[in-house]
Amino acid sequence: KNVDESFRITNQLDPERYEVWYVSYYADPKPWYRCDKVMKKVPYQEMPHIYRQCDILIKSSILESFSYPPLEMMATGGYAVVAPNGGNVEYLKDGENCLLYEPGNVEQAVHLIETIVQDPDLRERLYQGGIQTANMRDWETIRLQILKLYGETEEDFA
Repeated sequence: KNVDESFRITNQLDPERYEVWYVSYYADPKPWYRCDKVMKKVPYQEMPHIYRQCDILIKSSILESFSYPPLEMMATGGYAVVAPNGGNVEYLKDGENCLLYEPGNVEQAVHLIETIVQDPDLRERLYQGGIQTANMRDWETIRLQILKLYGETEEDFA
């Protein structure tokens, strides 16, 4: 999950300007993690509420089959700063629906976060692109594509 990298990033941010939340199912924050709020074992149905309370998600995972958090953040109107990996490059478009940073490049990620905060045009573009991406990934849309892929129709299941 590469969580340490996320905290190497957030630890560089001004604590007077940025509140940092840590959500993890099992793990406790390490002593050097600067986090203002820690949430553990959050039920899935409560995650949208958490995302809506946040502005920027940092996703530093370097190996995932499919990365839901950036998509979930977009669906709630937030912004994602993400290290690209095999599980997210399919739907993440740098500068359109998220900002991508080179894994390990903490300074670049910090700069991208600051850029989101300072640039209202960028925020609007990322917001619109994120909402559009999330809507395209809505289960109802994907379900019909999957049925078509397998040569099925909705009537086959009625």
